[in-house]
Amino acid sequence: MITSTKLENISETTQLERILGTYTGNKPGPNLIAFGGMHGNEPSGVIALRKVFQEIHSYQPNFNGKFFGIACNLGALSAKKRFIKSDLNRIWTPENICKVSDRSNSNLSHPEQYEQFEIYHAVQDIIKEASGPLYFIDLHTTSAESQPFISINDTLRNREEALKYPLPIILGVEEHLEGTILNYINHLGHISVGFEAGQHDAPSSIENQEAFIWTTLINIGCISEYDILDGHVYPERLAKTTTEGKKIFEVRYKYTISEGEEFTMKPHYVNFQSVRKNELLASNQHENIYALEKGKVFMPLYQKQGDDGFFIIKRIKWCWLQISTVLRKGSIHKILPYLPGIRKHNDLDYALEVNRKIARWYVIEIFHLLGFRRKILKKGHIIFIKRKHDFKGPELE
Repeated sequence: MITSTKLENISETTQLERILGTYTGNKPGPNLIAFGGMHGNEPSGVIALRKVFQEIHSYQPNFNGKFFGIACNLGALSAKKRFIKSDLNRIWTPENICKVSDRSNSNLSHPEQYEQFEIYHAVQDIIKEASGPLYFIDLHTTSAESQPFISINDTLRNREEALKYPLPIILGVEEHLEGTILNYINHLGHISVGFEAGQHDAPSSIENQEAFIWTTLINIGCISEYDILDGHVYPERLAKTTTEGKKIFEVRYKYTISEGEEFTMKPHYVNFQSVRKNELLASNQHENIYALEKGKVFMPLYQKQGDDGFFIIKRIKWCWLQISTVLRKGSIHKILPYLPGIRKHNDLDYALEVNRKIARWYVIEIFHLLGFRRKILKKGHIIFIKRKHDFKGPELE
């Protein structure tokens, strides 16, 4: 049952273990792996996971499958900082994963690589032992005041799971953020959902995290809402936290803070606040920074660490989502290399290279419809990359 928790309780994180908790049900079923504290100034996920595990072990409801909670940046949680040396949620690149995948590797260069090393092997051990489907959730909060929302990498499997929650969904973040842990999880082919519960220091963020964890356990079939106290309350609580409902948005623009830039977001902006084109949003030591297009401001930065200044998002109409689903399940993307100005990339799987001088009209919109969300810009060309595991899991492809 949700109860208020003061954020001061996170002072206990100096004694945190990497594995916050585990629970094995009395029947086989899905596996849920929850990450908390990926950033050290976002403790609410850790507090909420502790509370949920305490209640599960206390009440011992009928439970299918297994549930794991992983505390991520222990050093930063103890220091109450976003990170110590490097953002733990930006280093899950192929090169770094290769380094930490060797259990005997002692050549780790900074504190977050040690954290990554332990998280990587904890996840791999869980995957190796798993007999059912795997689901991952990553629990976060924001520096600005915010309604809760879900962020996913744009696969049809992630969409289907995210639509089970009564919350707004953001697509396309993977275009702008390299090296997130959920990018890595999706590369493996597993379903993953990121949850932003509210503002860092708001006690309501802990309650929202709890509601999200319980709702996830219900959604994926680990428990029934009738087997836990007030099980029906958790989805209802999430629904009451937002005025956006289950709308789906996509990222249209990101302002990246340069090294040495003295970025200052203008005060009082909150997530999903409407902005006009050319509206003054921020400034640095050299100039004012304006919105390049009309939309809603998303993730405005009001903390010293981090290089994501703000995003602009726009709503996607349901009809386009339905068209996208039909086209992607029909593998329409396979005809693209036969069109003028488009060819398969020589070195990357599930990647197409587009010559912008030839293929000029609505290129980005069409590729987004077909699931090509990640892109690499070259002179006169764009390389679009599609997720391998779009609507089938790794066991079926």
